Amino acid sequence: MSIGRCCALLLCLLTPGLAQAQTGSSDIIVQGNGEEKKSDWRRAETAHLIVYSDGSESELKRVITNLERLHGLLSRIYRGGAKTDETAKLQVTLFGDGNFQDKLGLRNVRGIEGPYAGSFAEQRYYDMREEGDVIAIARKDQLLDMNTKRAEDLDCADALAEGAWDCPFPPPYFPPLVRRWDAVLYSAFAQHFLRTHTPDVFPRWYIDGVGAIFSTLLVRENGVIDYARAPDGYRAFYRAYQPIDVGDVVTGRYLDAPKNQWNPYQAWAIAHYFLFSNLKAERSRQFRTYLAAIGRGRPMAEAAQVFGDLGKLRADLTTYRGSVLAYARTARPLAREEEPLVTRLSQTGGAMVEARLQLGARLAPFPTDTAAAEPWLSQLRGRLASLPYEPEAMLVEAEAECRAGHADTCLTMAERVLEKSPDDIRALSWKGVALTTQAVAAPAAERAATLAIARKTLERAIRLDGEAPLPLIAYFQSYTRLGERVPDTAMRGLAVAIRAVPAAPAPRLYMAQELVRQNHADLARQVVWPLLYGADDTPEKRAAQALFNGGSATAAR
Repeated sequence: MSIGRCCALLLCLLTPGLAQAQTGSSDIIVQGNGEEKKSDWRRAETAHLIVYSDGSESELKRVITNLERLHGLLSRIYRGGAKTDETAKLQVTLFGDGNFQDKLGLRNVRGIEGPYAGSFAEQRYYDMREEGDVIAIARKDQLLDMNTKRAEDLDCADALAEGAWDCPFPPPYFPPLVRRWDAVLYSAFAQHFLRTHTPDVFPRWYIDGVGAIFSTLLVRENGVIDYARAPDGYRAFYRAYQPIDVGDVVTGRYLDAPKNQWNPYQAWAIAHYFLFSNLKAERSRQFRTYLAAIGRGRPMAEAAQVFGDLGKLRADLTTYRGSVLAYARTARPLAREEEPLVTRLSQTGGAMVEARLQLGARLAPFPTDTAAAEPWLSQLRGRLASLPYEPEAMLVEAEAECRAGHADTCLTMAERVLEKSPDDIRALSWKGVALTTQAVAAPAAERAATLAIARKTLERAIRLDGEAPLPLIAYFQSYTRLGERVPDTAMRGLAVAIRAVPAAPAPRLYMAQELVRQNHADLARQVVWPLLYGADDTPEKRAAQALFNGGSATAAR
């Protein structure tokens, strides 16, 4: 491929834009008989979302409908109201168990929030995966203690200012401030949207701030949405907790502070000031220049020099924090909203909800620690053996076996599904992956024949759905895993996959590695620019840095 054709093709495909709508989910929904025992899990699907919940159906419908409304709002703000969206559907899982992350061994490695302090930390699990982003949260409200030393000191100062001889004793008691779990969900969704639909690199505080801005979403009965509202108990919160220094935030110093003060309330205040306060022309220009510098890969401290006197910025924010705070309201929607499709999952289907989350966390495509995952994989096999047969369970095990390097077992599972569903995209994909793995390990004399079958299988999956990321990535890797130069068709296919999952770091890394191998290092750098200079310190980021002389890139921390 010439560099001219390569640039024209890949830059077109890798830039977010308008394309055909997503063809739909490849999830298998098995309709059992009326006697089949159901799980507590339900699955709801709309145009842009799949949401699983072990709560009530009415709550599930409310949540997915509100998320669709938020998607529409964010599309108007960030995509000019574009109706089409070729990205893979976001999958959200809502747990009733507040300790689900510990029980399932889910740890945030990509898309880390904050880092937030204290009880604000690790409130949601978010991962940008090869087949689409996933979010998981607990349906548990957060209770914030308002009886802090700062609140007590302020109460004392107020009493003395009013003529009291001493501080009140005992000090006044304030009930805890409730932060609803919906706020965590809306924040995570807004952050996901920003990462997925905007090509720019942003500092981490800005991503947190945008999430916080939309976390206070209020949907009225007539469909009107209020957003950018101050969080409930906003002023009471700052009476109990010290405001953070905005100078430390815009320079990135807050990330290395001895005591972490960062939380969603701080993020909301700073983002609201810059985005909703009707900034003066000079401050607005400074902010745009600051973001542009970070987008070009400049360090936060260097970019923040445009603000000049940070003491003045600090004073402006302090004044703004105590002022009347504006919020925005949408018009009443004209079109009738889509009714979500809700399905009650079987016992096997319910078990797969947790298994899929664990699989992506324990056997991530990059890097894969198969030895550490073997005990979990053994438990998964035992769990599936005790459940009634369903194709979805076979597909989960096929993926797990393939990612763990067990090609023979993976192939067996995939072929079991294909016996009944010969056009299943995921089964064809994992069969192709398994055959590729076998070809890698085969003697040289047998390798070509096995590889030909693998590619023929993947090509069939791609013909059935030319936008599904899984077979496109697997087809690309059927060349790279053998050390072969990737042909134009496979390069184009991976570019299509990246458009479907633009926030996922692994496909971008695969593309960049091959471009470097083909002596297109400059283009490779553009492909992985969000990894090199974005806010997330991921394994893929470190691998991308190693592609370019081992240089570091940490501008947008």
